Amino acid sequence: MSGPRYYPVTLGVTNTTATTSSTHSRTSFFTSQTQDTVRHELTDDGLGSFGPDGTISYASRTLNVRFVEKTLTTEGYNSDHEDGAAFESSGLGGNSSTANSSKGGDYSTSAVGEQLLAASTVFVTYAETFASPQTHSQTYSPPTVTIDLAPQTKDYIVPNSVQFTWMGEVFQDFDGVMVRGRSGINPGIVCGQLDYSAGVCRLFDYVVSGSPTDFVLQSLWTVRQIWTTASIFLRTLSAPVKPAGFVMNLSDAQGDSITATAGINGLITGPRLRGIIDYLTGTVELQFGDYVLDTDLTPAQRLEWWYNAADIGAVQVGRIWRPWPVDPTTLRYNSVTYFYLPIDAEILGLDPVRLPQDGRAPMYRAGRYQVMVHTGIITPGTLAPGQTINAGRVRLARMRVIGAAGVPIHTGYTANLDAGTLTVTDVSGWVQPVTIEHTIEQLARTRDVQINGDVTIVGQLTHDFPVGSIVASALAVPGNLRARVTAKWDQETWNGITWANTIEGDAAPGTYNDALAPVELTNAGALTEKFALRFTTSTSFQCIGENVGFIGTGSTAVDFAPINPISAAPYFTLRAIGWGAGWAAGNVLFLHFAGAIYPFAEVRTVQMGPAVGTDYSYEVLGRGDVDRPPSGP
Repeated sequence: MSGPRYYPVTLGVTNTTATTSSTHSRTSFFTSQTQDTVRHELTDDGLGSFGPDGTISYASRTLNVRFVEKTLTTEGYNSDHEDGAAFESSGLGGNSSTANSSKGGDYSTSAVGEQLLAASTVFVTYAETFASPQTHSQTYSPPTVTIDLAPQTKDYIVPNSVQFTWMGEVFQDFDGVMVRGRSGINPGIVCGQLDYSAGVCRLFDYVVSGSPTDFVLQSLWTVRQIWTTASIFLRTLSAPVKPAGFVMNLSDAQGDSITATAGINGLITGPRLRGIIDYLTGTVELQFGDYVLDTDLTPAQRLEWWYNAADIGAVQVGRIWRPWPVDPTTLRYNSVTYFYLPIDAEILGLDPVRLPQDGRAPMYRAGRYQVMVHTGIITPGTLAPGQTINAGRVRLARMRVIGAAGVPIHTGYTANLDAGTLTVTDVSGWVQPVTIEHTIEQLARTRDVQINGDVTIVGQLTHDFPVGSIVASALAVPGNLRARVTAKWDQETWNGITWANTIEGDAAPGTYNDALAPVELTNAGALTEKFALRFTTSTSFQCIGENVGFIGTGSTAVDFAPINPISAAPYFTLRAIGWGAGWAAGNVLFLHFAGAIYPFAEVRTVQMGPAVGTDYSYEVLGRGDVDRPPSGP
């Protein structure tokens, strides 16, 4: 039987891709001396045809294909020879003209055929649901390209000196970072790193266009010696620096970028570094390196200059600080600093020449005093005479009662501060319910103050200060203070405006005998002030203060003791026995006093910006001690 032979085959399901034309490939190899194994591979044309080799029905999923045919031939060698007489006659003295034509066999062709054996295997693969050729895309990330920019030298590349073109793109070095496509308005694309010490550029982002050999080095500078360091000290151009307003960038010896950022506490952090900044002065200290495990170091590293076995575990267990060299010529920093306008003395009310430039005075300083304070509150309640309230803690600094209207109540109770109790004696005039405040305090000397707010004191705390306690600054008054008379004189006339320190004009006919009746002062009532007692008649007078103004009238016939409304104690006391005769209208007695309260200025400043609140307040508390041991700890 000759001609093609067709076999029906039922398809199995194996997905693959679509094709647009039929193909037929044939591969054969020997399996024995008399047999070849043949492998056919056919693909359809997408229209139901395998060309001359068969057809396929997509709907019924069946196909007819030709696997073998009988029309194949092969060339073989015929080993037929002539008889011996012919050989002898032709080869041994016979006719020499025909001697070569009958001395061997001949080549001829023979018909052969293929068979589909029982053990033959048929595989069919096809794609489903493709109505037309499909297009697919694949993302490919090329490997990092390493370019040796200085193969002929071991010199160190000068930072920011490298520029080259490669495959039509311009590449530039910026502090160890390679940027491509940079122009006047385009910042470019970060595409690699440059190792200054090795002279090697590593690109991880590049455009393949043209030949990879299209490379032109346009600029590169080298130096013989590299200047590296592992510690840097600097000072910002201006100060004070805003907290958390300092950022620094530089490159290490290998061209890797290092960024350092300052925190609100003044500590500078970043990869392979540690540091600190003084925001007030703008001074910065940086050390580059990291703590490494001693067990991870090689014998060669243990022989380097920085290794000292005594330093292992000094800061971190089992670790030692290993310096990391950086290139200080690549250092760049950004800082935000404060700028203050000059302070106007007329607006401020005092001469600002001795104030800091920004007008701020430190509240806490090493060696000065501070007061730890906590105020507890007993919730509102209605109290009755004879009732005792226990604050639950002893050695109080003060207790006070606050009425329902928010006004402090100063009478109607007694407080035992050592025991921490308050006993009600009279509630007349109280606006109830009332709230009781009890405060504990401790005065201590400051040992250390950190910019992050940590304050260290000398000694131990004698109270248990809970969360919510505050630390107040204390203004220590130098020496012992007491109320006293600094000047006294009488004067015939006074213009009512000038407050002189000595007599002006003639003395008054009358006088006050302070030897017989000294002017009486108390620390509670007296204050630093100039007073003028101006007579309106021969026996009556007005009392006027330079700062407190008119405070009352008096008579030479009775004792005169004007009350200080703040302390409820007299400013001073003049006894009637001290007045002499001869006073007339217009005469003046001047009295100058120094109070026991140390004078200081209270100035409230408001920073520029939008208002964030309206309810602001502060409290000034006077503290005094006498020269005797305390009764309790």
